[in-house]
Amino acid sequence: MFTRIKNYIRMIRFDKRKNQLIKMGLIAIDKNAVILPSVNFDFREIVEMNRNTKVNISEYSVIGCDFIFETKDGYISIGKRTFINSGTSIISRNEIVIGDDVTIAWNCTLYDHNAHSIDWRERKKDLLDLFKYGQSNYMKHKNWSVVKSRPIVIKDKVWIGFGCTILNGVTIGEGAIIGANSVVREDVKPWTIVAGNPAKEIRSISHE
Repeated sequence: MFTRIKNYIRMIRFDKRKNQLIKMGLIAIDKNAVILPSVNFDFREIVEMNRNTKVNISEYSVIGCDFIFETKDGYISIGKRTFINSGTSIISRNEIVIGDDVTIAWNCTLYDHNAHSIDWRERKKDLLDLFKYGQSNYMKHKNWSVVKSRPIVIKDKVWIGFGCTILNGVTIGEGAIIGANSVVREDVKPWTIVAGNPAKEIRSISHE
């Protein structure tokens, strides 16, 4: 029964465009992964890619999130037996690596860059470029050299509650739990529970 449901989900989700992305080598999905109808692959009309595969989803994972690439440089990897719910956005121009046996609830955001410069003049230029080049083209002209960007790493067995934000440069250690609506700005130690904005350690938990 599960196999039939899984195959049906894959069939209704992979329309002509998704199959084209697979053929182009932009996404690699294990045959035993389940892709929910809510999944969206958004490459922001950027066609010049620096590597063959931009999204890699491993076996027995169930995925319902949005994959968003704002430049040609991003990369997202998802390990085995990982569940990511709908409403979650994974936004990459650097690298986001998610391990095995990870659970990520709905409406989370993983963002491996700051989107804008801390210099207001650069932010002003971003807005003016939007008017100059239009919604679908201005990102290609953005000066990314002034935008901070660092990889996100989520180790195995992590659980991230709903509504969380994981910012660039963060590593979440094995088995850690992130409380709902938390904003994670710094690394999280393995086998700890953190919560809040900014997220702070509440207590440690046993890994046995």
